[in-house]
Amino acid sequence: MRLTAVERTRSPLGAGRTRLVGRVEFVTTGIGDETIWFDLEDRFVDGLSVSGNPWLAGLLPLAVTLGEPMELPLPVDPALHEGALALMEVWARWYPERQPVVLDVGDVATVAAPTPERTGILFSAGLDSFHTLLRHCPSGEAIRRFPIDDLLTVWGLDVPLGHAEAFARVAGQVGEIAAATGTTSVTMATNLRESEWNRANWGLMGQGPALAALALVLEGRFARILVPSSTRYGSDRAWGTHPLTDPLLSTTTLDFRNDGAHHGRWEKAQAVSRSDLAMGHLRVCWVGGNERNCGRCEKCLRTLTLFEFLGVRDRATTFPAEAWSLEALAGLRYRNALDRRYQGRMAERAIGLGRPDVARAIRRAMRRYDTRRFLGSVARRLGVHR
Repeated sequence: MRLTAVERTRSPLGAGRTRLVGRVEFVTTGIGDETIWFDLEDRFVDGLSVSGNPWLAGLLPLAVTLGEPMELPLPVDPALHEGALALMEVWARWYPERQPVVLDVGDVATVAAPTPERTGILFSAGLDSFHTLLRHCPSGEAIRRFPIDDLLTVWGLDVPLGHAEAFARVAGQVGEIAAATGTTSVTMATNLRESEWNRANWGLMGQGPALAALALVLEGRFARILVPSSTRYGSDRAWGTHPLTDPLLSTTTLDFRNDGAHHGRWEKAQAVSRSDLAMGHLRVCWVGGNERNCGRCEKCLRTLTLFEFLGVRDRATTFPAEAWSLEALAGLRYRNALDRRYQGRMAERAIGLGRPDVARAIRRAMRRYDTRRFLGSVARRLGVHR
């Protein structure tokens, strides 16, 4: 894999926007050349990267997935270069089929630039994002608080590029949050997930490097980027954004910091429930690819169940009013074992909180999932296509 050219162009997404475009050539796999881009408002171009850092971070999971050496002609920060080597070792331990590849980079040196002082959050308006924002506000519970300057929201990750009106509404909502918290809304866009890059597994490998690439596109603007945690320190689950691996994508001048990993979703829900701003703007759902919470998926129902336990479900106004019920929990169809795992933990919490009715409803859905999995395994052993 070779990054053959990088250029700055005007964006076709509208006036007042700039696009950073990289052209990637695949050497050994027979994939055609690819163009990958990052798009931002002109008012932020003073912080735009001129290094190979965003390309190293962003392309790394694809190179490892394809098993191709990576060649970058641009200078790369030494801390990031070393971190990328370490990250590949972690991936190889987590996923033995994903072995490290050779990194052939340009000069390994810190790119001379004014030292930035701003702190940003990669902000989706979800439970994790709001928890990070709230704990770093002046009255927040973070022991080491970083005053938040910017909320980075990205079009092309959970909201597809084809859903322009939906993302405009997301950006409008984040703008309201920024105005209420004295921060700046920074909207970006990328085609990473709609390119050959999407061959890398988003959940298991791609999330952290993609988010780091977006942060590093604006590395001249930030001293640190906070990545709201989705996995706890004590978790044994390998995941694409993780408190062990995210810091490996830092540079000498930009601290890429996983935040809040010592809190679980219960603690985060408690913090969010105390904020009218968060409860009135919360967006956890990715199913529809828009700004709405569907109220039917596992993540929506899991979040609403936490609010039910806390007695604040009626304040969760960004969800359909009649979304949550015991029948909805019992009828939920799990997509995979991870959904079952999340719901199993919820059933245990329900028992601990004196809600056996919730536990029974969840266990009905779990039994149906287990039966379906068992019958599927029998069918596969018998060679029967279901």
